[in-house]
Amino acid sequence: MKSILKFLLALILPYAHPFEKKVEKFLRKLKPDSFNDVVQKQLLELMQENLAILNLYLEWKSRQYKYLKKRKRRKRYEDLEKLKTDFLQNVDLSANYTQEIINELKIKNLSYPVNKEKELNYLWQIMKYLEPGKKFTYQESTSFGHLLQNPLEAKLIGDCNQIVTLYAYFYSLKFPLSDLKIKILPEHVCLHFEDLDIEATNGHFAKYTENEQILTITEIISTNLLDVSDQREKQEQISPKVMLKSAQLAYKISSNKDLVSKNLNIAYRNLAISEMNANNFEEAIYFVKQCNDRELLLKAYYNATVYYLNNKNFKKAHFYSRLHGDQELQTKVTLYEGHFYYEKNNLKDALQIFRKLGKHEMIKACLQKQYFDLYQKIKNVKTIKEAKSYKSIYQKLLSLGQEMQDQEKEKWVRDILGKI
Repeated sequence: MKSILKFLLALILPYAHPFEKKVEKFLRKLKPDSFNDVVQKQLLELMQENLAILNLYLEWKSRQYKYLKKRKRRKRYEDLEKLKTDFLQNVDLSANYTQEIINELKIKNLSYPVNKEKELNYLWQIMKYLEPGKKFTYQESTSFGHLLQNPLEAKLIGDCNQIVTLYAYFYSLKFPLSDLKIKILPEHVCLHFEDLDIEATNGHFAKYTENEQILTITEIISTNLLDVSDQREKQEQISPKVMLKSAQLAYKISSNKDLVSKNLNIAYRNLAISEMNANNFEEAIYFVKQCNDRELLLKAYYNATVYYLNNKNFKKAHFYSRLHGDQELQTKVTLYEGHFYYEKNNLKDALQIFRKLGKHEMIKACLQKQYFDLYQKIKNVKTIKEAKSYKSIYQKLLSLGQEMQDQEKEKWVRDILGKI
């Protein structure tokens, strides 16, 4: 019974693993005004709990690779467990590789960090486990999912960002991730530990000195989010809301503010356009204001004006036309409203609008309609006696004739009023 229930839940729920739900909750709580330090702390906790699933789920959310749909992600997570098991079987925390490490460091004129023997021995074993040509093969611009393989059946394939992420995941199984940092180089990233660079793509220590930028380990997430897509993989259409969440997360944790700000503005703009196309103008305008695009903001005001005008919501049409600020647009809205009232025979409101706009032809048309409507009430009157009971109608007709400056109508009504 439990297995059947588990199977049914797996079909219904959108998550391939319970941890994905936790990541999704974190993303939903992410707001433009979220404090950076709080976001970084929460992200680090998620990374420590399961960096591999976190990174794969974010890759799915931000890239929408078809090979990472729910059923296939579930298979990747099963392979991740096999990978973790195989790795831990090859690791001996009591083993001492200090001399081997010192020998390599000496060759490269690097110093051995004191008081970090356990951590360095563990990192050394990660380096040897993921040494290229054995279980791992380097391939540029490869998505993270290709590293999460059953090592007994397939090679792990990844680029520098992704293999650094896998190093960090293995490290998190035994030690705090906060021990690690990353170093950003031109079109490259490596792991950094206690003043040592670890070149994860070849499994050796290094010391990069050109254009170095040492960042907290959480920035491996923003680095992955900002990385180019794997062009070898087919992608689903990415929701603008998902793109925005990815951009917001990258903005909160990345030190490359120029790039992430640009990406965030693009995400806000795309979401604004999406909401505008769905006629959700309040949301669209909110997102446009976040990216400070004056031209797009005016377009949103204009589109909202036209939409509400077509739907005869004149209050909102006037509101958005005023926000747009174009006097001609405001006049068109008012004129359209006047014509609508005219067609609906709401001549009182129509006259008020046309008088305000100084539209003399339409004023006359309204008066003629009013005259015609009143005339229908007395057109069958045959005698002066009958006419007396309609005196107030004739007086209104006289007033309308005078306002229209129609001497013929005015004379006709005066003659009748003179007799009654």
